[in-house]
Amino acid sequence: MRKNLLLSIVLSIFTLFVLGLNAQTQFVNPGFEEWEEIGYGPDIIEPVNWSSIKSTDDDNLNGVAPLVWGLSSAPGYVHSGDYSLYLYAVSIFGFVAPGTITNGRVHADMNPDSGYTYTDPDHEEWHTRIIAKPDSLIGWYRANPMPGDYARIRAVVHRGYIAVSESMDTTGFIGSGTLLLSEEPVNEWRRFSMPIHYYLNDDPEFILLTISCSKGVDAIEGSELWIDDLELIYNNGTGIAEENPDDLHLFASGNQLHVQIESEKKEDYFLRVYDAMGQLRLQDTGKTNQSNLHSYNLPSGIYIVSVSYKNKLLTKKVVL
Repeated sequence: MRKNLLLSIVLSIFTLFVLGLNAQTQFVNPGFEEWEEIGYGPDIIEPVNWSSIKSTDDDNLNGVAPLVWGLSSAPGYVHSGDYSLYLYAVSIFGFVAPGTITNGRVHADMNPDSGYTYTDPDHEEWHTRIIAKPDSLIGWYRANPMPGDYARIRAVVHRGYIAVSESMDTTGFIGSGTLLLSEEPVNEWRRFSMPIHYYLNDDPEFILLTISCSKGVDAIEGSELWIDDLELIYNNGTGIAEENPDDLHLFASGNQLHVQIESEKKEDYFLRVYDAMGQLRLQDTGKTNQSNLHSYNLPSGIYIVSVSYKNKLLTKKVVL
């Protein structure tokens, strides 16, 4: 009996430990069901473990910052549970403030070009820890963008402190993803799936997510976004692993990307090229152990080349 009791206790502790690890790999309050006051009266609330331009690192700006988000509970505007997150863009001080929320913290500035979101590793409320690399982020949304506008979702997997601005410099990123949502109204809940692309083989510590109802510093007043039920997807059983990028040789000449991959034998590979925003700009196929040419028509800049074959994934930056 004692052995069985001891075994039961050990299994229970192990189960709780595993569940605890799994819980750390998801955002806290991903369905926006929990809300809290943030110090400006009972009408000013934020979703728990998320922050906005009312909870920035500048107390002087927080008091005058506009409301650009809210709790939605109207019929048809909640995907599951009791609430969803509602983001909207408003005009103030001569520019348009887009409805934005982050699991990190906002650094606000009267000059929109100087604003950014960031992970603060030293304060629990301003970061989300992860212990594995998610393959993608999924969720549900409705949208009512103004003509020429669109909502945007950005995720960055990283270690230590990191800030994300409009320039989206990927230096120091382990991986990232950017998704531009529909430019047309979405009047029913629609599922989205945003892949996260990896550049480094380092183990992650944090994931920073920023969701906006409009396109950054060029936001358009009146754009709206409803979002609900976020989930990080992990497919660690796929057998795909990042390999030594030194096996991947590439350079750009004219409008062609020259690619050669060292491997034990000649195999088919699949090539993808992403811009600094994480958007897929080119995809093609080739063979390892030979010189391959991939034509492109892309503006000059820094791109991420990702090559997959068999059970390997090679990634490297290139300047086109």
